[in-house]
Amino acid sequence: MHAIRYLLLPLLLAAACGAAAAEDARLAQIWPEHQQRLREPQKTVDAVNADPGIPRSDAEAKAVVEELLAEAHLPLDGKALLGEWRVRSLQGTRYGVFPYPWFKARVSERDGKLFFEKLTGSQRRSGWLLPPADGKGDWFFVGGASVNEDPQVGYSKADGASEARASDSVGLAWGIAEDRVLMLLDTRGDDYEVYQLKRP
Repeated sequence: MHAIRYLLLPLLLAAACGAAAAEDARLAQIWPEHQQRLREPQKTVDAVNADPGIPRSDAEAKAVVEELLAEAHLPLDGKALLGEWRVRSLQGTRYGVFPYPWFKARVSERDGKLFFEKLTGSQRRSGWLLPPADGKGDWFFVGGASVNEDPQVGYSKADGASEARASDSVGLAWGIAEDRVLMLLDTRGDDYEVYQLKRP
């Protein structure tokens, strides 16, 4: 039994090191200042939602955000993400929580990776969905924000820029039920945005 353990230990350590290296490679695609948005974003949401500046009239929208984010994080299946979606935004700031109507979105495969794009509405996002190294955790969203029919904007680091751009957008994505996905985006200390996705 001890001999088997000694044989298995190097294999387990190698697997752990491989997963850590893959996770480091995923983070390496994101500017250091943006990586902070991926660490404990729930704390940012809680702090924003607790601000006394949010009017009572926004209580319902705030409750929707809190209920959605309280759902268990379920693993995403890349193939199941492909296709057409409906997406609505809930934007939280220290001055209010603002729900928006449902708009069109799509997830497609490009160069072997998954690409998300919000297709309608005045405020849009597009970018890559990066899976976790172990297949079990939340996915990363790495992309850019654009307006109306303006051309889509890529993530500056992926585009080879020397510094971050104001249009850069990063966040997390996870499942909450079959054909239901949440994305928590750009938690910057005083605001955040939630995308709620469902099938048409």
